[in-house]
Amino acid sequence: MFSCNIHEPISVKENVSNQIVLIEPGIKNHITKDSIPITIPVEFNIQQNTSNIIHLDLYFVSINGKRLLKYGIDYETYDKQNPTKPHYFSLDKEELESQRNNSIIVAIKTQMISIKDADLILKKYNIDAKIGNLELGDFIKLVGYDRFRKDNPDLIEDFRKVNDSVVFSVSLKGGERAHISQKINW
Repeated sequence: MFSCNIHEPISVKENVSNQIVLIEPGIKNHITKDSIPITIPVEFNIQQNTSNIIHLDLYFVSINGKRLLKYGIDYETYDKQNPTKPHYFSLDKEELESQRNNSIIVAIKTQMISIKDADLILKKYNIDAKIGNLELGDFIKLVGYDRFRKDNPDLIEDFRKVNDSVVFSVSLKGGERAHISQKINW
């Protein structure tokens, strides 16, 4: 994935997050006649393996290898230590040196579920809300992703059929770049 005989500048490990799964129409009102987006929080631990890193960025690649550029619409990133404040994930040299391990949450907003499945999920979790009443900017909190995975294996299996990845773009001293792609293991 990267050139010269350098070792991987970072190691990335996906963890099953306990952050809350949301049903939300999104900024662009993604609700269709038969489906609605569901926001899945995916957690990654990033370990720095070299002091030669000067910058680290993240981007998301979804269906058919499409790079999602509309940050905030298709996904958001959060520092796990401060999950209430979204930010564009980018770390400079000083931030990387302050902690050699970084845990982030990527809230992916591109997964779709049928309205029928959404209604069943709301009943399963005793949530008194109507999908048809959601307006732009509204959302429904479900449960932590760790529990959601256990409770909804059929939906998770459908998510796994799509080859979604998060790519970490690393800038190194000397002008070299490395791209570490991490397939999402829904």
